[in-house]
Amino acid sequence: MGTRDSPLALQQTHQVQALLRQAHPGREFTLKLVKTAGDKAKAVSLSRIGGRGVFVKELESALLEGEIDLAVHSLKDMPGQLPPGLTLGAIVERGETRDALICPASLTLDKLPQGASVGTGSPRRVAQLRAYRPDLVTRDLRGNVDTRLRRAARGEFDAIVLAAAGLERLGRQAEITQYLDPQICLPAVGQGAMAVEIREEDKETAEVVAAIDHGPSRAAVTAERAFLQGLGGGCQVPIAALARIEGNTLHLEGLVASPDGRHLLRLAANGQRQEAEALGQELARRILQMGGQQILEGHQA
Repeated sequence: MGTRDSPLALQQTHQVQALLRQAHPGREFTLKLVKTAGDKAKAVSLSRIGGRGVFVKELESALLEGEIDLAVHSLKDMPGQLPPGLTLGAIVERGETRDALICPASLTLDKLPQGASVGTGSPRRVAQLRAYRPDLVTRDLRGNVDTRLRRAARGEFDAIVLAAAGLERLGRQAEITQYLDPQICLPAVGQGAMAVEIREEDKETAEVVAAIDHGPSRAAVTAERAFLQGLGGGCQVPIAALARIEGNTLHLEGLVASPDGRHLLRLAANGQRQEAEALGQELARRILQMGGQQILEGHQA
């Protein structure tokens, strides 16, 4: 099992390891630590070093070279398109999807003072925070969860925003001041989900990890990833999506925004759970036709 060596990545991999051991009592699952580009360049913003994928490329190389049999990722870190020869063998039951505000003064987003500084390393969060509160000053924030929380506690920011799922998996949910409503801050594609990536040709590992695949979570993230792929976007462009399953119905919301949050387009669509990929692609087409293309091209220019 390949994993990054950050505390959150290790915690998530241990959770997947426990699920696999429970499903296969006779098997042993050992960990191999892999240092990724995102871990090595902690002082540089993600958008400058490649956006989505900077936390997964070295793990994928290890997979393709046969050094590991499976890799555990936060799905939100993964590009919409996987390298040839690799596939998602399992999507573990999804956790909390929302973003979380951490404020040392215990103020909610609406109560932060005029011109308050908010730390985040995500262009998606920056765009939506600026759209909701144009007066806020957003500043880049990198590092693992503990580093970010320490910087907030030292008063370097009035507040910071992190994925709530990571805080909960590390047992740090008590530090959350506010769970941000998706109407304010739509989450990243795949946020809250853990993915197990394997080689397509490795049928034995595919059978092993299939035991921990969660159907509703897979359908939801399939729709979100199809939306991302349909837009051709990555971490550099503010893109967000969230799919929810109700019975056999899949509800999908998608968003594309300019980095400054001045231009923000958000649409929703409903479809059948088994048509998740087609629904994501269709929503991407609609949002591009209704102005999303101009927003993306404006950023690229």
